[in-house]
Amino acid sequence: MLQLLSSREQGLDPPWLLPALYGSQRFVELGLSSEKEFDRAHQKGVASLDIDRDGRYLISGGSDVTGTIAIHDTAKPLKDRGRYKCPVVASTAAMRGRIQPGWSYAISVVQWYPHDTGIFTTSSVDRTLRVWDTNELCVVEKFAFSAPVYTHCMAVADAHSLIAVSGKECKITLCDLQSGSATHILQDHRKPVMALAWSPRDPHLLASGSHDNRVLLWDVRKASGPLLTLDQHNGSGSANVASVVTAHNGHVNGLRFSSDGLFLVSFGTDNQLRLWDAFSGQNTLVNYGRIPNVLPQTCQFTITPHSCTLHPVLCVPSGGAVLLLEMFTGRKVGRLQGHYGQVNCLATHPFEQELYSGGSDTNILAWAPPLPVTPPSSSRTSYPAPPPRKAQGPSTSSAPPTRATNVYQDTWSSDEED
Repeated sequence: MLQLLSSREQGLDPPWLLPALYGSQRFVELGLSSEKEFDRAHQKGVASLDIDRDGRYLISGGSDVTGTIAIHDTAKPLKDRGRYKCPVVASTAAMRGRIQPGWSYAISVVQWYPHDTGIFTTSSVDRTLRVWDTNELCVVEKFAFSAPVYTHCMAVADAHSLIAVSGKECKITLCDLQSGSATHILQDHRKPVMALAWSPRDPHLLASGSHDNRVLLWDVRKASGPLLTLDQHNGSGSANVASVVTAHNGHVNGLRFSSDGLFLVSFGTDNQLRLWDAFSGQNTLVNYGRIPNVLPQTCQFTITPHSCTLHPVLCVPSGGAVLLLEMFTGRKVGRLQGHYGQVNCLATHPFEQELYSGGSDTNILAWAPPLPVTPPSSSRTSYPAPPPRKAQGPSTSSAPPTRATNVYQDTWSSDEED
């Protein structure tokens, strides 16, 4: 660390290198947070999580039949030095009758509007996509579909305001927030579409994963067909299966772009993670090992942003644990165990080394590095007190006793007076 500080002072290393290395070291030391805990807001389980771009408000969607939505405030007051319980600042549980009569379906995905926390969206198996006003906690727009909706994803870029929606039907519908209507449909999958992801680099690039074991890349400006069909064998498969190009040997229920948009990660029920080049569509053949994936719904895993770690780290739910894997090497750097049931969803803090997980045990857990050792309250260095001086008794030494001298006494003498 001292060498890195010296290199930074001399201009040998870029200024971002030291914080990134320190962040990487702290992230692999994640453990159950000793500072934050969450109020229980769901009766059956947590199906989806998302944190706003400022890293303060965490929104959660329930897998119970009532479809409860809760917003948690994760900002810890400066005056509170003990364990902090993140309160539920808004919830639909107490507003069931006013929101919509007969609401009785579980939430599939909940997501903040990328540019403003005044809006969030939810999709559900009740065949709807809803747009919510956060302040009033009411639905301001509803898109209805003919089949249950399994997932949706809002574009991160400012170029458009499209929401990609998919479900039991073998198609992807693009809904426009500005016009309040569906713009067009993307069709090429043969089975239900379970995973969607927008590229943060190219605002018109969309990735989709389906039960047909395929991952497709789309240019949403062209509805005629996909740009690429990702091939796990990179074109080196046998001639017998040349007509069936697949990304996994099982259903694809998880997709995520890296924060720079250069790579795409897919997760399948074949218990495999695959890393793809987002521009060439090539499988990078990184071996992550076998990772159990038994989720029937969309798997919401995360990738750490470049502002937190030097090299991206995959945070993947696997059974009742969360696995931490280096994205470029596949090396396992951590395993987080704390839930009493299946982990369903994850959310990463955009600026700090913090991770949030939701499970079927109805708990939301916060994961953070261990706290640094607090320095003493006083900046003055304290030294141990000297031992007490022994009482002076009669001297047994043969040396004459020492006489105390008064330094202010005039001891000058003159020979003339003598």
